[in-house]
Amino acid sequence: MTFSSFLHKILPQVEPYWEYSTPPPGTMAAGLFFLLLICLGIAADAGLVLYWIKRPVHRTELEGRLTSRALPWQMVLIFSGILIGFYLLASWLYLLMFPGSGIEPKTVVFQTLFFHLPVLALLGLLFHFAGVQSRELFGLHWKKIPALLGLSVIFYLAALPVLWLCSALYQILLHQFGCDFFLQDISQILTAPAAWPMRTVLFFITIIVAPVFEEIVFRGILLPFMVRRTGFWPGIILVSAVFGGMHLHLPSFLPLFLLSVMFSLAYARTQSLLVPIGMHALFNGVTVALLLLMD
Repeated sequence: MTFSSFLHKILPQVEPYWEYSTPPPGTMAAGLFFLLLICLGIAADAGLVLYWIKRPVHRTELEGRLTSRALPWQMVLIFSGILIGFYLLASWLYLLMFPGSGIEPKTVVFQTLFFHLPVLALLGLLFHFAGVQSRELFGLHWKKIPALLGLSVIFYLAALPVLWLCSALYQILLHQFGCDFFLQDISQILTAPAAWPMRTVLFFITIIVAPVFEEIVFRGILLPFMVRRTGFWPGIILVSAVFGGMHLHLPSFLPLFLLSVMFSLAYARTQSLLVPIGMHALFNGVTVALLLLMD
C-alpha cells in the first residue's frame, strides 16, 4: 500500500480534488514528493522550536517591530482607494472587451497588466511623494538576499505539516456538510492544456507577480496598520481572514487563512518582506508542480 492510497483510506472519498490537504492521487512521484516535503517540514519545525527556546522573542517585541512600520492612516486610505478603484476599473474593462467570457488564461494576464502592475507603480509614486523609503519600510536588504531566501525555505517547510493537518481536518468537516470540492479558477487554468508561451507567462504571474503583489499589500501595508490599531493577534487574524476570503473559494479558506498567519509571523520575526514573498512563491510553485504531476 502506498502512502497516497493509505491516506485515501482514512480521508473522505470526495470528488477528485487536491490543492492544499490530501496528497495528490496521481503519480508515484507526486506522492513521494509530497511525503518528502512533510518529512522536511517536521524536521524544520523541530529545529525552529529548539532555536526559539534558546533565543525566545516575546509577543510585545514582535508587535513593536510591526507597528514601527505602520504607514499613516491617510496613506493607507489613499492606497486602499487606488486598490479598489483599479480593481473595479480592470473588471469593467475586461467585461467590456471580452463580454460573456469566463475565467481563462487571458483573464490572468489582463488582471496583471491592468491591475497588479498599475497599482504597484502608483504605490511607488505614492511612496516617492510621501518620502517613504520602501527599502527600509519592507526590510529589503539586498546583501542579505541569500540568507533571507534560505529562511523563507525553512519557514515554508515548517508551515507544511501544520497546514496539511488542519487542511485535512477542514476537508473532512466540509465533506460532512456536503460541500462540493473543486479547484480554484487559477489552478484549473494552470492545469488546462495551453501553448508553452502562455503557460510560461501564467507560471511567472503565479509564482512571481502574485506573491510580490499580495505580500506588499497584505504584509507590507495592511498588517502593520491593523496591528497598530487592534493589537498583534487581532491584526494578524483580521488580515488573514481578508486574505483567505478574497479568493472566494470555500475549500481554500482555512488553508489560505493559516498561510497568511504564517506569512505574518515570519514577517514579524525576520523584519523583511523578502521572507514571506519567498514563502508565498514557494507555496505557489510547489502547489503548481504537484497539480501538474497529479494531472
